[in-house]
Amino acid sequence: MEKLKDSLFVRVWLTHFVPAFFAGAVLLLTFKDLPAPRLIQADLAGNLLKAVFNGAATTLAVLLFHRWRNRRIRNLWPDATAVYTGSRLRCAAMVGFLAGAADILLTLSEWGVLFLAVLVLSVLVWNLRAFARRSMALLRPDSEITWADVNELLRIYLATLIGFTLVNAAADGLHILTGSTPPFDFMAEGGELFLNALYYTVVTMTTLGFGDIVPGTWDGKVLLIIQSLLSYFMFAFMIGLITRGVTSGRKR
Repeated sequence: MEKLKDSLFVRVWLTHFVPAFFAGAVLLLTFKDLPAPRLIQADLAGNLLKAVFNGAATTLAVLLFHRWRNRRIRNLWPDATAVYTGSRLRCAAMVGFLAGAADILLTLSEWGVLFLAVLVLSVLVWNLRAFARRSMALLRPDSEITWADVNELLRIYLATLIGFTLVNAAADGLHILTGSTPPFDFMAEGGELFLNALYYTVVTMTTLGFGDIVPGTWDGKVLLIIQSLLSYFMFAFMIGLITRGVTSGRKR
């Protein structure tokens, strides 16, 4: 088990899957209504082709991101080792393709959303543990906070937001499958399940609370309580770290 956790692909998977999944979902939901050739409109073959194309587009987005990131890091710290090249970049591209291809499940059925929710939830738990460990280290009196620490905390916060988005969508989908009242009713009046789930999660985790979408069942209310408390703590903690003072990290 320890060897599995220390493998390069698993480490890249845990840090890249949720952001790549989100990027792929945005691409898929943006271009899904465009006219498609007859071959792509076929049921099985069309979904497979869409998965491949969306995976390839997500891979390209991952590679472009790391190209920009590597250039930025090298300009700031010429001797930095946190760049993605070689096997690390290949693993990131592979994770990007898998995440982008998996996004097709969002458009097929509620079962696909439920499966992805379980997958993302496992990554979400790992990210929350990483946030807790890093927080404990940064709370030490002699700790030095760098922008790399802040970037990592922001990455975990984004992963948490996307993770709860899929969990909220899966909660609605699971209730629809069982024939019961959905807690959020994201698909009311022809609404988009994933898009409305993302909107609701952003409004909740940023403490805006517009009130246009509210939970109507006990499990939806429990999810709302967990998201609100967790996101409020994470956001306040990051603001506190930044106001405490951030160094450039050159010495480190």
